[in-house]
Amino acid sequence: MMMMFRNHVQATSSTVLAMMMTRSLRYSSSSSSASAASAAASGAVERMPKFLVTGSTGQLGVQLVSLLRSTFGAASTLATDVRLPTDQNMLNEGPYAFLDVTNGDAVRRLADQHEATHIVHLASLLSAVGEANPELALRIGNEGTKNVLEAARDCEGGSPRTVYAPSSIAVFGPSAGKVAGDKSHLMPSTVYGITKVHLELLGAYYRKKYGVDFRSLRYPGVVSATPGGGGTTDWSMDMLMYARQMLSDKAAGKTTTAIPFECFLKKDTFLPYVSMDDTLNETVKFMSASQPPQCTYSVTGLSFTPEQLHESIRRHIPEFEVTYNPCAVRQKIADSWPDSCEDSAARRDWSWNPAVSTADALVDQILFHEDADDAGEQNLQKATIK
Repeated sequence: MMMMFRNHVQATSSTVLAMMMTRSLRYSSSSSSASAASAAASGAVERMPKFLVTGSTGQLGVQLVSLLRSTFGAASTLATDVRLPTDQNMLNEGPYAFLDVTNGDAVRRLADQHEATHIVHLASLLSAVGEANPELALRIGNEGTKNVLEAARDCEGGSPRTVYAPSSIAVFGPSAGKVAGDKSHLMPSTVYGITKVHLELLGAYYRKKYGVDFRSLRYPGVVSATPGGGGTTDWSMDMLMYARQMLSDKAAGKTTTAIPFECFLKKDTFLPYVSMDDTLNETVKFMSASQPPQCTYSVTGLSFTPEQLHESIRRHIPEFEVTYNPCAVRQKIADSWPDSCEDSAARRDWSWNPAVSTADALVDQILFHEDADDAGEQNLQKATIK
């Protein structure tokens, strides 16, 4: 089932990617306009973008690496992390390397060796895990970001690399109010949120001082049919995966479990979310756009409570039951976050437009994916990326 979901994301996202990425950005091995003009005069074919992805074995990294490789070629994307991926496709489909982002020399060396034009910086410890290990969360979040930006600035023989590094609604605290946006007060209640504020500010500094094209989206909870990585919104994936397993057991003629799903947040905890499909499609759209006016944008897809997601699932599985056993740490974090996000600037500046806007649509998408691994989807025109 997880593989089916990955194939669906790759196919649908690749189609959107090919349609959306109409603006061309060419990279040459020299930053000088004279060299670029010479290359154009000689008819030289300018190379496609190449990506170094940190934290690639996480929830978003696995899907994004697959999408980039399917679109730009297997060799285009160097996946990296401090551990081997559980998804063997990541190892089989393209290059993979060990990388600790707190080692600045290693980050720069791999970026140079791969001739990366883009660094996609996903390495971090999520909210709940970061609270359990704040020292490591600070090292990965703060030192890692600095090292990535330095590798982008100090690019061998060319212009600064583009950096995409997601932020999070964790940058907000109670002072942001129930609806938070680009101009809301940033007073995070977690170490994870603190590292994301640092990421946003340092990225903006490197853009202004060194010309690094730094871009970031403040993700709400990203919902997929794969396990989360220790975040406060992981309950949503856990609940949906539990429901998928019940459907799978039914289809196989097995007796479905009578054990209720246990949710670690209160049933009325209202938070913003976005589907994985929308996250991938809209992130790559953002990466492909002309340099936007802002470095960082707040975005969202929909908001719901655990009880509302439960009711949406019961449309298909009437016997699906949930018990609520709030985790004190995660509930406190969730209570400090906004109910929804104001994303009008993202819609205006680069056409943020998520497809999934209701809990019912999200449940239908994740529970009933068809296997979209269509050979026709693989014959994509090579897109260009900003």
